[in-house]
Amino acid sequence: MDQKKARLAALAGLIIFSSTIAVLLARQFNLGPVRPAPDFRTFGPADAPVQIYEYTDFACPACRHAAGKLDEMIKVFGPGLRVSFKHYPLLNIHPWSLHAAAYADCAGAQGKFKEYAALLFEGQENWGPAKAEGGEPKEFAEYARKLGLDWPQMLACSNDPETLKTLKLDIAEADLKGVNATPTFFVNGARAVGSGQLLDQAQKFDNLLRKAAKP
Repeated sequence: MDQKKARLAALAGLIIFSSTIAVLLARQFNLGPVRPAPDFRTFGPADAPVQIYEYTDFACPACRHAAGKLDEMIKVFGPGLRVSFKHYPLLNIHPWSLHAAAYADCAGAQGKFKEYAALLFEGQENWGPAKAEGGEPKEFAEYARKLGLDWPQMLACSNDPETLKTLKLDIAEADLKGVNATPTFFVNGARAVGSGQLLDQAQKFDNLLRKAAKP
């Protein structure tokens, strides 16, 4: 029995060691699964030469700044660019970020993800710092009404286990890839943290598009 316990303990240790190595490798080489973002969170053709995944937090000022830069890039590079948004709410400093992400996805289910996301970024100084004990910020419902969305339907959607599962999978994927700050981008697999590093990557986009255009 002691030998069996020893073998099981050794096996458990090996599994933990292997898992740790896998996570470290994933973080070093930007490996790990990249699940497709929902269609309403994805902009640009699937075969675009430049593929950008952004892990973002709606209460993050740097993410708000980056959203404007991405909009400019989409206009400039057009069909050469595909941007997929992933949620990574920093709940230790932004207590309402998970709620905001859920409502944005539920607005997306009604065809208004980008519009609702823009209002969240624009008004983040109003709802972002709200204390948890004060109840849910009123802005979430106000933004829905402003866009003509069905608020009761959004409430039901935000509490749907499938909605929460999607958010948790985004967070788990980001953790596996070693994301620890927002916004973090992966541009054709290369990590870029913040707008500055994203703009550095953008300097290479013309070359990538020219290569893709060659017969």
